[in-house]
Amino acid sequence: MRRVTDVHLQPQPRIDVLVTDFETEDRRLRTDYVGVAWIGDQPDPETGLMGGEYSRRQVDTRLFLPDTHWYDADELDSVEVQVTAGILQVALTDRRTQGLLGALTSPEVEFYDHPEGEDGVGICLWIRGEILSNVALSYRVTVVCDPIALKRKGAVDEDDLVDDVEGVPAIS
Repeated sequence: MRRVTDVHLQPQPRIDVLVTDFETEDRRLRTDYVGVAWIGDQPDPETGLMGGEYSRRQVDTRLFLPDTHWYDADELDSVEVQVTAGILQVALTDRRTQGLLGALTSPEVEFYDHPEGEDGVGICLWIRGEILSNVALSYRVTVVCDPIALKRKGAVDEDDLVDDVEGVPAIS
C-alpha cells in the first residue's frame, strides 16, 4: 500500500534585485525564493514541533513556489538557476525518540506552465525520496535572468499565493 505524503511550502519574503553580470556588464534580474517545505506534517503552532508518525513514505512532489514570478519561456535562454536545501527538523517518534530521516535526493527546479492556463511559466520545486518520519526542509532557489523574461510579478500577499496545482503531481 502506498502512503500519501503531504508537502506544504511556507515561503519567506521573496527578494528581487537588478544586478550587473560581472563578465558582460548586462543587467540581470536576480530573484531569491526562500522558505520551508514541511514534509509529512505541519508543525504545532505552540511548540513548533511536528507529529511523531514513524512510517515509511514515498515523497515525489512538484510544487509551484507560492510566490513564483511568471516568466516568458522564450526569453529564458540564458537563465541561471541555483537550488539549495537543508534539513531543519526530524520529528520525534511516538516513543519520544529522534526519528530516522530516510533519504531525500537533491531538490530540483523546473519551469511549468501556469496551472490556470494563463501566459507564462512558473518555478516548481521537485522533492523526491523516502522519509521514515516527518521532516522540515529549508530551501533557497535563486533565479538570474534577463529582465525581459519577467511577464508578471508573483504573489506577495498570502491571499494571492498559488494553492496546490491540478495536473502537476503535487503529492504521491
